[in-house]
Amino acid sequence: MTDWDDLVEGAVGGPVTHGSMFGSPGLRTGRKFFAVWWHDQLVLKLPPGRLQELVTAGGARPFEPMEGRAMNGWVVVEPSADRRPLLDEARAFVESQLK
Repeated sequence: MTDWDDLVEGAVGGPVTHGSMFGSPGLRTGRKFFAVWWHDQLVLKLPPGRLQELVTAGGARPFEPMEGRAMNGWVVVEPSADRRPLLDEARAFVESQLK
């Protein structure tokens, strides 16, 4: 079992489904992705303030699918961070954007 499998265990169901983004496995709620497993790294969509807080604290870094080109609203979460609550936070954020 991979880190990704551990993270998504129990997350799928209801409006949350598996999908593919950039050719990598991801989770979406409705049609919007909130998490992607990119090159063995967890990438999450978070609100700007929370994103900046995590980057400043060293728990994440901006997501750059192409070097030097950060993808707005997305961060790569460091393995040392408590990732499961952040995954739930990303889901809640994206779900709030659907309303």
